[in-house]
Amino acid sequence: MEKKVTSFASLTLYIGIDVHKKQWSVSVYSGQIHHRTFSQPPNPEALKAYLDKYFPMAKVVCAYEATRFGFWIARKLQSYGYDCLVVNPADIPTTHQENQNKTDPVDSRKIARTLQSGLLTGSHIPSEITEGDRQLFRYRKRLWSDLIRVKNRIKGTLMFSGIELPAQYDNAYWSKAFLRWLTEVELPSASGKDTMNLLLIQYHLIYRHFLDTSIKVRKLLRSTRYKDQGRLLRTIPGIGPLTSVQILTELEDVKRFSSFKKLNSFVGLKPTTHSSGEHDRKGHLTIRRHKALRSALVECAWQTVQNDPAMLVKYEELIQRMTKKRAVVVIAKKLLSRIYYVLKNNQPYELGIVK
Repeated sequence: MEKKVTSFASLTLYIGIDVHKKQWSVSVYSGQIHHRTFSQPPNPEALKAYLDKYFPMAKVVCAYEATRFGFWIARKLQSYGYDCLVVNPADIPTTHQENQNKTDPVDSRKIARTLQSGLLTGSHIPSEITEGDRQLFRYRKRLWSDLIRVKNRIKGTLMFSGIELPAQYDNAYWSKAFLRWLTEVELPSASGKDTMNLLLIQYHLIYRHFLDTSIKVRKLLRSTRYKDQGRLLRTIPGIGPLTSVQILTELEDVKRFSSFKKLNSFVGLKPTTHSSGEHDRKGHLTIRRHKALRSALVECAWQTVQNDPAMLVKYEELIQRMTKKRAVVVIAKKLLSRIYYVLKNNQPYELGIVK
């Protein structure tokens, strides 16, 4: 006699997942019922096997916090037909008791309950290609930081030994002549000289690797995927090839933002607000931001002021009533507005227009 399999097709499961390297904590809810909280191996296949065994054909809605594991988990769960959200940890409501008693099961139950209540909004899940391009650009940024770090170590070694840099070399640009001088400079001890030589080897290794990575990043801009939009972005004064790659890989599709206000909220070029009764105050820039994009746009804003006469006029007007740093943030916001318009409408930037 065949065993009858119960169908759960009419049931919706809300699953909170607390993701870690060695194991996941999973909480399963339906309606007001908490079915179970359990630990499982750190892979989506184990969750699917459990749900297929105990809740066949049930509709599954799951969520986990955005972590260093990226979006591959969400893509895998979605391939099973599950709805999956990747959420910002700061967007998950929590109680004082949960903060004082923070464990993996508590976190997974909190995610599941909040998901069930409809209070969670997921982050945008990029395609695998975009995510790979994004990783390449971010890797280049890390290499640049490594290069700055080893430069500072070299300068620190000279300073520690009481050796002054010649005036013509005391700048951010490291010429071939300066590197030759570093190989020839006399240090007080043989070990000090060995340290300098080793640091120079490290510098050259990182620098060559940085150049190779930069070539690959620039090659992205010539690909079919980014070529046309990259050309449009470079019509905006202050936006260069590398910044174009960063914008396109981080945003992926600007049309996913229904308004400039939402894009600006994502980047974080807006002040915090405190409104109560008759008092309405604006504070510093919000801490909710895309750190790399906001920093890049503020840096580009300085170039925009120098190359766009209309932006220069606006900047001069702003510094009459605020500091230069605040003024350039306003310019960065206007720059972001132009980026939004150019990408959304597929039209080049018209020089000299400020709104």
